[in-house]
Amino acid sequence: MKKFTLLLAFFGLASCVGAQTIISSEDIGKPVEALDSVMYRITYNAQSVADTTLRDDDGNYMYGKDAMRLDIGRHLNKFYNYDAFVSDSLLTDAVVRGLDIQSLPHRYSTIQWTVFQNYPEGETTVFDHVWLDMYSIVEKTQLPDWKVVADSTANILGYHCTMATAHFKGRTWKAWFTEDIPLSYGPWKLCGLPGLVLKAVDATRQYAFEAVSMQQLDGKQPITPIKNKSMYETVTQKQFDKMKRETSATESLEAQGFSMKDAKIVGGDKDGVQKILKSVSPYNPIEVAE
Repeated sequence: MKKFTLLLAFFGLASCVGAQTIISSEDIGKPVEALDSVMYRITYNAQSVADTTLRDDDGNYMYGKDAMRLDIGRHLNKFYNYDAFVSDSLLTDAVVRGLDIQSLPHRYSTIQWTVFQNYPEGETTVFDHVWLDMYSIVEKTQLPDWKVVADSTANILGYHCTMATAHFKGRTWKAWFTEDIPLSYGPWKLCGLPGLVLKAVDATRQYAFEAVSMQQLDGKQPITPIKNKSMYETVTQKQFDKMKRETSATESLEAQGFSMKDAKIVGGDKDGVQKILKSVSPYNPIEVAE
């Protein structure tokens, strides 16, 4: 069994699962083959509720906040957490340079999944984690059955937007799209409207996305694949949800061959860390089984 040390309230584990990918030393320094090139890039401010039981003093949800990016290519799209991407880049650079990763600033990412549309062709692939275990979910690309509400409009980033509604994958969504940008894409899997979706909110207000910037890159930057793709096990959404709701950090670590019996915890509240490792994190997925 492998022995390992947990540092400062399991900093190492939190860094891995809070980032977009888990870094493999074998892949550091290898050239990355682009899947496509970015024609348009939209950055959204995202708000999401990880634990629906947590409320503030006024009874409101406690939101996590992330910067999400939609990279639109010629053949496929990638929607990912830009905060996690930056953390990954800093961590990889530190490993390459032999720096102490404990000194790096770390921001926990509420949204940890990455969505590729039309990858493979005609399909949508989601990459996500259950602690240290990595999974991909592949499905035929589905379009929401949108109903346009012509008399409900908004101005977002200077663009005239029209609202549409749809019940899609367990949530009822309101989305504001602009026909001034005739791209039928949007955040997460919200696509199929006659214009780019600049804002989307689900009816429970547990997930919300609003565009804050747009760039026309004309293919000057690559759309890169997920790191260590071969390490991701393909499962169904139902299988993934079950594992997410039932797997503790301890179980995930032991499945990777780490012995919790031999683990050493350095700094912090050791009993508290052990309790966290044995618990299952709250889970409020954007896609709700019906």
